[in-house]
Amino acid sequence: MRTESAQPQLAEDAERSDLPLRMAVDMRKRNVILLVPPAEKLPEGWQLPWVNAGWLVTNCGSSERIPAALHGPGASALVVSPWAEIGKPSLSGSVARGLTQLHEALGPANDARPGPPKVRGGMVRRAVFLSHLAAVAGSAADGCCALMAVQVDQAPKLNAQLSRIAVIDLEERICARIASVLEKQDVTTIWLEFGFGVLVHRETSEEIWELADRLRASVADEPFAINDEAMSLSVSVGLALSPSENRDDVGQQWFASAHAAQGIACRHGGNRCEGLLTRDFEPMPAERVLIIREWVEEAKTGGNVMIEYQPLMPLHSAAAEIYSVHAKLRDYRAPLGGVYRDEYLRLAREAGAMVMIDRMSLFHAFETLEQEHARGRGTQVIVPIELDTLKDIPWRWFEAELRRRQHLLGRLIVELMAGPVLLDKDSVKRIVRLRHYGVRIGLSDTGETLDEVATWSKLPADFLRLRHAVAASVSADEFRAAVAPWKSKGRSLIVDAVEETRAVALLGSLGVDHLRGHALGAIGPRLDHDFSVSI
Repeated sequence: MRTESAQPQLAEDAERSDLPLRMAVDMRKRNVILLVPPAEKLPEGWQLPWVNAGWLVTNCGSSERIPAALHGPGASALVVSPWAEIGKPSLSGSVARGLTQLHEALGPANDARPGPPKVRGGMVRRAVFLSHLAAVAGSAADGCCALMAVQVDQAPKLNAQLSRIAVIDLEERICARIASVLEKQDVTTIWLEFGFGVLVHRETSEEIWELADRLRASVADEPFAINDEAMSLSVSVGLALSPSENRDDVGQQWFASAHAAQGIACRHGGNRCEGLLTRDFEPMPAERVLIIREWVEEAKTGGNVMIEYQPLMPLHSAAAEIYSVHAKLRDYRAPLGGVYRDEYLRLAREAGAMVMIDRMSLFHAFETLEQEHARGRGTQVIVPIELDTLKDIPWRWFEAELRRRQHLLGRLIVELMAGPVLLDKDSVKRIVRLRHYGVRIGLSDTGETLDEVATWSKLPADFLRLRHAVAASVSADEFRAAVAPWKSKGRSLIVDAVEETRAVALLGSLGVDHLRGHALGAIGPRLDHDFSVSI
């Protein structure tokens, strides 16, 4: 129950029901914890006498959870049975005197305690929960600690149909369902409209995924009695690990990650669990991974893919005029940006989306070369693709296009990621078959050193792309010696990710043929670059 914001609305409900609002006892806000069996249904409006008397009401279905409910600075608590107070419009007479006497008897032992509250488990207030998140995120612990953001999928409909008191009652019953699958040390809170937070710690991420699914099923498997009718509800569950960066707002950041995952689950129909319980993608934020994963799913059907062209800077007059093809995923929040291949590649591979992305890249490249050919220009394009595009059904489509557009084949360069898989007999056979059609081959070396350049020189390829950071990590003589096996056969060398214009002259003196990088990029992603100004 959102104790911080419930009282004003409860007062409005009381006005509409003509209940008196006078305060029976003048005391600061405190907690009253009512011990009510989970299966027992209290009549609508039972909270009003307590709220009108200045108390924050919590229904605690188990005496084992009372200690957790007592936590919080400045929070006195009164643990009572609600039966004598049910149905009374206000607290007066012996009830008010009893409350006052109990309040005095509790005394300072139940008043504010110095220091942050120590949370051991159970239901806590939202503010205490967020403080606990920050404390947990900053401490090292074995196993897997995850935050679950749980949201009722039918929340808008329920808010429109139910009174405020009925909403609170339903939230408590949903919370009881959630608590039924949790362990004693798990911490929960209600932090949004029909939204719950659950902090759990288990040995493995698989255990947390299994718990999240049981939590989801605990709500969905049995209908709730709402306005004397049975209504089926469901929840969307978002999961997140604690942020790696130790920031002041780490609790809020952790909540944002779990809430983003819950939003994705809701957009995909609800009644499901989404999230990221691995740190393999760091330093990329979890929210970024999840949204890219969603965009990759769209790309599997050919949607959300943008094609751009950027010229490679030639470093001598004999270097060809080449454009690189970039297949980006559209970022709806940053229309001028997008997600580039190196950022989405792993997620797209896992989702099986790279075949479609590569096909779109190749088709756009063919269409572009057709237009350039009609204009009498000798433009060449380099298209990065996966090795799987040269197999089975993707290859049959590619082969049909190669046969249909034979007049363009000398202008198409296909780039493959350099790796041990290219050295096996089957891969070499596919590369040779592609070259027989007149397509030239480029290799992309993403390694941290130049040690493998000699190995790549044994492959039937025409271009090799290296990262500028790797080239700059060795001396000029070491660089020349490393690329000598490649250059000795008259093949071209491309250096990528060049971010300093002052590096252009040095790289030109080292025998590099083309450069690429944001610092050297054209004004726009169009095929109208004047290469004569680059030489």
